[in-house]
Amino acid sequence: MAQDVTTQQQTVSPNLAATKFIAGLFWSTTSGLHRRCAATIVANNVLLTSATCALDKYPNVAHGPGQWVIVATGDSRFSQKLTPQVQSMTVKSVDIDQCANLATITLTTPLTLGESIKPILMSNAQVPLTAMLNTYNTSNPYGSPFLALTQGNQQQCETIRPQYSQDKLICTQPVQGQFITSDYLGGDPIIGFSVQGNTPVAVLVGITGQFYSTLVNAQNGGINDPAAYRYSALVGSRIAQIASIAGVEAVTLTSSNPLG
Repeated sequence: MAQDVTTQQQTVSPNLAATKFIAGLFWSTTSGLHRRCAATIVANNVLLTSATCALDKYPNVAHGPGQWVIVATGDSRFSQKLTPQVQSMTVKSVDIDQCANLATITLTTPLTLGESIKPILMSNAQVPLTAMLNTYNTSNPYGSPFLALTQGNQQQCETIRPQYSQDKLICTQPVQGQFITSDYLGGDPIIGFSVQGNTPVAVLVGITGQFYSTLVNAQNGGINDPAAYRYSALVGSRIAQIASIAGVEAVTLTSSNPLG
């Protein structure tokens, strides 16, 4: 069993613990595994997170030389620090799109899919303003990490970050109780629900990005107050590229059903 070396013993939210498509991105050093962000499993060898999460400059300074690894199962994927003996998967490469703040992670050895690990389909459908969207705040997995998102007013969103829609980003309004200091890196999945008969099916719409409340902060990437809007990567337009990296047909990773 993976050993958690964090000092405070808490129980991960059952809703979060039950997810099968969320892994943890860790910086592995001789002193242990240091959690950086969530990584969403979209194929047996490919995961997605934010570009901010996957830049190795910051963990290298904070924790020393190391490498990226993935912890794919169990509550350990949400722990802040793990012992070096924890079972993890080595990252082969990271493709970073800083404009969209999206990183595509490729594993050296594919994950073994099963009851505890299952990819989530990516949606290439349009995202209407009325779409029901949610995300998991995996940086605080012990409370109620499932958060409802509401898209922001387009004019206000463009005032803060012009042409965000051309960059294939989604702008969402502030979430009550959001904590910028603990969740500023993003990297968490944005979940929508596709319409298939009478049964809604969870699909991946995007990956959470950065918070901005003014144009100045949008330009310099400053961390902001809890009233900030958030700009996150939409995955729909990038499915073909992600599928090419995974070495599979795009249709096998895609849901084209409308979002409810």
